[in-house]
Amino acid sequence: MKLLKTLLNTPSNPSGLCALSINHSNSYLAYPGSSTIGEIIVYDANNLSTVTMIPAHDSPLAALTFNSSGTKLASASERGTVIRVFSIPEGQRLFEFRRGMKRSEFTQYNINCINTLYYTT
Repeated sequence: MKLLKTLLNTPSNPSGLCALSINHSNSYLAYPGSSTIGEIIVYDANNLSTVTMIPAHDSPLAALTFNSSGTKLASASERGTVIRVFSIPEGQRLFEFRRGMKRSEFTQYNINCINTLYYTT
């Protein structure tokens, strides 16, 4: 395997939070752009370039996941009260789901294969 590119100047990310889309034609990598607020960097893994930066949340990111086609990205912050869904590669907010006002930790969440349901655990 050959190293194609190294991403430099990334913020501290002790949990290794990132998401990689599994679609061959839409291969994107999403990772935190900040360790203090919920910025998401979307990187095009096919063209080896940054596509966009999404100001997703006020607090640090806790979870990221792509849909199966690599056209939507869902995110949650450490606060755990809101899940936001963005179009990829544009980074436009499409949906926002509020799970309540009390803080909660997300351990897993996914977008189903036909892009209609979001679930969390």
